[in-house]
Amino acid sequence: MSFPQPGQKDLPWPTSTSELDPAERLVVRSFRRWVLGLKHNTADHWDYVWEEFASQLGPQDGRDALSGFAGMIKALQCNARRRICYHQPCCPYLGADEVSIVCFVAACQNGELRLARSLAEWLIKSEGTEEIIEAGRRLAEGMHRHGLTFPERCGAPSIPAETYDVPQSATMLH
Repeated sequence: MSFPQPGQKDLPWPTSTSELDPAERLVVRSFRRWVLGLKHNTADHWDYVWEEFASQLGPQDGRDALSGFAGMIKALQCNARRRICYHQPCCPYLGADEVSIVCFVAACQNGELRLARSLAEWLIKSEGTEEIIEAGRRLAEGMHRHGLTFPERCGAPSIPAETYDVPQSATMLH
């Protein structure tokens, strides 16, 4: 399987985890596990995320990147404009919010500040924008140092200007 190369443009947004490259897959798997840890108040999911980061980035860089990742989740948790939807860790499908998070980290890594800001504002209230961008940069830089680079997914569908309330039951999709 060939993965998109950094700098390659006009890639469609993925709809399943099989379409993700390794950097994107790490973010999605970690996001799903971290949120389940928050939902169930269990450290097992957080330990799994730590082991993934340490395995792929080493203990020190893994800790630094995980700090950025945790800051990003905290900004989402404290400033979400609406319910953020996600799938179970084993689910092969991707939701729009999961793709938005991946694209946000990619924009941080690729130096596309305007795109990162737009995606952040789609997900969270303006008062949390700087916090999530800084956290996303820390995560993206740590991953980049270890060769985990994100493709640029330009030409993707534009983000709608309006947000809609999502019923609480839709918080977890699968």
